[in-house]
Amino acid sequence: MRFFKRLDPINADLTVMLDKSTFLDGEQINGKLVLDSDEAVNADEIRLEIRVTETYQAPRYERVGNQLRQVMETQTKKLHSEDIKISGPLGISKGYKGEFPFTVSIPPMAPTMSGGTINRKVKGVLAVKGRPDKTEEIGVNISPVALGPGAMQVPIPKVRCKYCNKLTPRDTKCENCGAPL
Repeated sequence: MRFFKRLDPINADLTVMLDKSTFLDGEQINGKLVLDSDEAVNADEIRLEIRVTETYQAPRYERVGNQLRQVMETQTKKLHSEDIKISGPLGISKGYKGEFPFTVSIPPMAPTMSGGTINRKVKGVLAVKGRPDKTEEIGVNISPVALGPGAMQVPIPKVRCKYCNKLTPRDTKCENCGAPL
């Protein structure tokens, strides 16, 4: 075996397949991780990495000469991160084909920032000690839960306006005086 083979990625195909194209917010996500290996390796583990992030625009201030100028920039923050082991150590032979079914839950999340967008991703990982991980990542489409008659609605958080003291939904202008919150 070549010494530098340790730096080569594992010669295998890894595919994350979900049972549906779109899930309801809070619904369990079913799928399978499909492994097709063209190389014999001893895997340390096969896992899923669940990541939920929010992307939003935020102001940044920069000095140009004697003036301070506001520039909007895209920022991302992590809302949820979880690693789920699907398989422990596993001897994989050349030509191995296997499927690893999974069921995971991604907690329901709403944007925390005005104009924020929630991104949900599932990444399959084949980990072999001393070698770069073999990975496959896909986005998970989530549809908001449709509320039927008699369904309990989640209250919208409100804040008190510092100018007129009226309660107003957060991340909006004051409903009473129009001041920015």
